[in-house]
Amino acid sequence: MIRLRGLRATTLAGYLSALGLLRVMSEQLDDRARLQWRGDVPLLTARHSPEDVVEWLVHTYAPTPIVTPWNSGSGFNDAGKSVRAEELLTAFENSTHPRFAALVEAIKVGREIVSEGRRRGWAGETMWSKATKDNVITLCRNRLPDASLPWVDALVALGDAGVSWNPIAGTGGNFGRQELSATFHQRLDLVAGPDADTERSRAWARAVLDGDETVPYLRDTVGQLDPGRAGGIHSSPAEKSDDVGFVNPWHTVLSCEGLVMFAGAAVRRNGAPGTSLPFMTSSSPVGHATAAEGESVKRELWAPLWERPTGIGELEVLLGEGRAQWQGVQARTGVTFALAVSALGVDRNLTGFRRFLFAERHGQNPLAVPVGYLPVAVHGEAHLVVDAQAWMDRVRRASPSNIVATLLRQADQALFAVARGEGNPAVERFVTAFGLLHEAVARSGTTRDTVPPFQPRTRVTWDPGTHTDDELVFAAVLADARDIPGTSTVDPAALRWSLTRTALHTHKGRTRPTWADRPATRVDLDGSNLAHALSEAHRLHLRGRATGDDTDQRLTGSGFRNGPALPRTVMLRFLDRALDDTAIANHLRGLLALGWQIRLPAPPASDRPYPPPVAALLPFFGPADRPLRMRSLWDPDKADFEARLMPRPDWIARLIASGPGAVLPEALLRLGIAGCRPLITAGELAGPGLDGRRLAAALLTRTTDRDRAFALNAVTATTRARRTPAADRQPTDSETLKEDNA
Repeated sequence: MIRLRGLRATTLAGYLSALGLLRVMSEQLDDRARLQWRGDVPLLTARHSPEDVVEWLVHTYAPTPIVTPWNSGSGFNDAGKSVRAEELLTAFENSTHPRFAALVEAIKVGREIVSEGRRRGWAGETMWSKATKDNVITLCRNRLPDASLPWVDALVALGDAGVSWNPIAGTGGNFGRQELSATFHQRLDLVAGPDADTERSRAWARAVLDGDETVPYLRDTVGQLDPGRAGGIHSSPAEKSDDVGFVNPWHTVLSCEGLVMFAGAAVRRNGAPGTSLPFMTSSSPVGHATAAEGESVKRELWAPLWERPTGIGELEVLLGEGRAQWQGVQARTGVTFALAVSALGVDRNLTGFRRFLFAERHGQNPLAVPVGYLPVAVHGEAHLVVDAQAWMDRVRRASPSNIVATLLRQADQALFAVARGEGNPAVERFVTAFGLLHEAVARSGTTRDTVPPFQPRTRVTWDPGTHTDDELVFAAVLADARDIPGTSTVDPAALRWSLTRTALHTHKGRTRPTWADRPATRVDLDGSNLAHALSEAHRLHLRGRATGDDTDQRLTGSGFRNGPALPRTVMLRFLDRALDDTAIANHLRGLLALGWQIRLPAPPASDRPYPPPVAALLPFFGPADRPLRMRSLWDPDKADFEARLMPRPDWIARLIASGPGAVLPEALLRLGIAGCRPLITAGELAGPGLDGRRLAAALLTRTTDRDRAFALNAVTATTRARRTPAADRQPTDSETLKEDNA
């Protein structure tokens, strides 16, 4: 086994060179050669020693017949503008060495193609006219020898819409002023040509295998595949006056041999012509430190890595398929590719991917910039964002405004972090970013006209884990409060319809969300007015449950029937203003839009009492179908009873307007009527410092029966009754009949 330390996957040149070495060895030297990766280092399993491979490269290796007659700088122009390229073509064409036989034939056919193209009138200002260059490439595809076709397919793909370029090879083999086939011939001449320096070629070949950086490299243009060696400012003490790169010629030769394995194919997707390039996606400016909105990035390549020794045949199938599926569809962006990797939507034998961006930096030169590694691993959080990511794509296609586009990118960054396996912290960031994006779309006149509010197809469950901060707990309790149990995605009682710029609209028996010009509370959800927004939502919530006319309104219920309960300690911290209202608002905005179910950890035990005004009011705000089963401490002989407590519909409005003192006398009266004898007077309850709006906001949350009974015990002569199996069991029909007869 040979450790190819000089061909690490940290650069695209190294990665392609490793593939190229496997390819040419398998075809010419050892058909049982296998390649695998340990981290970024390729391991080559072969029947030959490293020195055998070096000698074979220097003396016997036969290059792929790489020619590009459609490029003016390839040497076929004969106009004197690319003198060295023209000289090299002539030199190889006159070579009698068997290793160059296929290249000689390709050059001969290439010259015939050029002559025929000119006879057909396709010549242009440089070499070919822009209108006929596609015809030249098609002619090359039809006439060049079979051994040259993999190279043509690696550079271009021919489809109904014309020619598509493979970004790995620039624009049909052009990287700015550098022409790839001419560079290949130049470097090939240095290491294997008739006048090649055998000792230098051997040293360069050894450096390819063992990574020896003490070998003097060639000072020349590097190209886009290894930008770290490109030279320029800060690469030399001489600065700009010494701006050429450092090149191992064998790297260039083997990179081109490896590039052949990334051949594209013209396909149709959804009825539209396009180009399928293995493991190539459109760029997503997220997931790396140098990401910048508006940067000119052509595409990005996700180079696969694997740990199992793999032969050339299996590798050709892997790269030919380029499978990376997210929700049954081939990934087309960097974000969806990362999500596909996190959901095992890639080949099961892969262990990770190296990500490269083809970005225009250093002027207009496209560079293959390495931007990170993503291991193949299942990340359970990815299922949470399936529907949200599809909605974000709709926003992306709607030509969003600048502010929406900026927030969309922030949501993409959080989404990428989720796919990368950063866990619940990344999910929290996504919740916040998605909420801001959803709110921005609601305010955007152009985007909201074409994109409806987000509505998940099914409700998914998020388990934030045990290290959940109290702000998230408070927001989650409110966001998941509802009346309809289970996985229903539309609940008229949910707080989304009062706290956000959305509303429910029913048409032909189907209810779906629609945009609203402002929240039903008339208050935008924000950290500066959180208590205001929540208290107004509570007021609307009670008004929606009131029956009867204006003179005699009654409530059919006050609290939500389903959802997680707010721990006592979190409510008390909210009332004490010890929580970050901005963080609560950010979490709540996102969770309301996403509609997730939240699985919160069990709250810690606490003996901290509620303030008396809170204790007197809290028992009234619970589900109507769950009365508190209590025992009187004032009259021990009295049987256990059910305390059915219900506030008046105007209590929250009065709390908002005048504070707790406006409702506490009536609350104590109702406690006494329900059989719970108060131990304190209204005058003693009305203390300073408790804000009515904040209390109204806190009472909107669901609390446990235990905490409501605990509060009731603090202000009345009652305690929670101990339930027994006999008390909880429903009577049988015969027992009911006996009781009626008695």
